[in-house]
Amino acid sequence: MNALKPLVFALLIPALVTAAHAQEAIPLAADDLQRMAIVFAPVQAVAGTDGDRVPATVISPPDVSGTLNALFEGQLQSWHVETGAEVSVGQLLATLRSEDLLLAQQMFMDAAIALSHADAALTRDQRLFDEGIIAEQRLQASKRDQQLAAVAESSARRRLSSAGFSNNELSQLQRGNSTLGQYQLKAPVAGIVSQRLVQAGAQVSDGDALLGLRSSDPLWVSARVPARLAGSLQAGSTLTLANSSATLTLRQIDKQIDSVNQTIGIQAELDAGSPMALMPGQIVTLILPPAERGVRVPAEAVVHAGEETTVYVRTSSGAEARVLQLTPSGRHYIAADGLRAGEEVVVQGAAVLKGIQLGLGGTE
Repeated sequence: MNALKPLVFALLIPALVTAAHAQEAIPLAADDLQRMAIVFAPVQAVAGTDGDRVPATVISPPDVSGTLNALFEGQLQSWHVETGAEVSVGQLLATLRSEDLLLAQQMFMDAAIALSHADAALTRDQRLFDEGIIAEQRLQASKRDQQLAAVAESSARRRLSSAGFSNNELSQLQRGNSTLGQYQLKAPVAGIVSQRLVQAGAQVSDGDALLGLRSSDPLWVSARVPARLAGSLQAGSTLTLANSSATLTLRQIDKQIDSVNQTIGIQAELDAGSPMALMPGQIVTLILPPAERGVRVPAEAVVHAGEETTVYVRTSSGAEARVLQLTPSGRHYIAADGLRAGEEVVVQGAAVLKGIQLGLGGTE
């Protein structure tokens, strides 16, 4: 047993030395503090704005297209809304004229007529077959003709429906009550016209962007963040923007890291009631949630020596050097323990105290 005592004592010495270094008192009178221009400031509990900051881009809601495109090659005849106008669902935005549309309308009318004839022929042949007047082979031929006509009519109908023609408008087209070769661009959602991309009278191709429409739904922001922060991010977390009272909810986190820059993509939605002065395409600063809880330590209060980080805390007799484990968070650091909210740390003159601690100067 006695043989173990030297070993135990040897093991305790490093721990005692570490403890003494981790919390070392520096006696200083009030006059000394004033003469050395030592300034203290209280530390505060970590807040939501203490996390890392990354650049982000304001975007329209990802599930709502922000651009309306031409559906046929042709000419944009006229605009019916101005940039910045608020529009409702189904509101007329622009009128276009197209030879391709004219052909599509003619194909639909021809297909509708052919289907009507095929339906009538099938009805007649079914009756004749039931009466034993015609053979089953002729009835089967009428059924095939009717099915082919129905497929052709359905295909032509879908082509026009995709261009915004309602069933009522298609019915009017069949009755000859529509203007051929002309179609209207209507708002698919309520929102604000962000920009008109084509001048009236311009020729457009199928698929050309014509108008930017900002949905009235809350905007989103998109950002790329360092991969090291991925573990601290959770969908549903609250984020903030620098220099703004807006709050956001984290909605999407990529599950793959970009191998080139070691970042991951995230998207967050502005919360209801947040200021709407933002615009799609605008660059903002996104503040991520702090990686840890604890107290915020200003960067100017931290003295680095190798891997050690020291802060100087006010005491009744002067100051106390504390070696703390600090986590970088945005512009500051977070101390998970070893420091309490409300304690005062040196934010000016920490290097002077470090010199005194190392015996490079004194209070004389």
